[in-house]
Amino acid sequence: MAVAESEARGPAFAEKLQRLFDSVRREDGQKHSKAAVAEAVGVSRGYMYELLNGKYDPGYALVVKLAEYFEVDLEYFANSEKSRELNRQYELLAKLGENQVNRLATRASQLSPEGLRSVLEFMDFQAERDRGDADG
Repeated sequence: MAVAESEARGPAFAEKLQRLFDSVRREDGQKHSKAAVAEAVGVSRGYMYELLNGKYDPGYALVVKLAEYFEVDLEYFANSEKSRELNRQYELLAKLGENQVNRLATRASQLSPEGLRSVLEFMDFQAERDRGDADG
């Protein structure tokens, strides 16, 4: 029962924050450093690492600052359907990396609307299949 409740709530704050470090890049394409983010949002580097390790969940004001810093919708950190969708998108970005995302976007822009719809349907099918394999 606890597992089902956890899945319904979505990833823990620490996991969501780490996903941002993995997927959101600075303007120069480099990853954000924990020290720079900590300084920008007004916490110690040690506290940032404790957040990433799941030792603490931050207060609302800090969540707002982190969302602003990473330029993500505040709802990214919530436990809603929109939050789960945003997390899936950032997880995909982290997996693909910027070069692969640009390549996918370039190729997708060359498809007809019907072709793009077909590719998206296949991706949805594959994602469901992969989720089924992971479940059992």
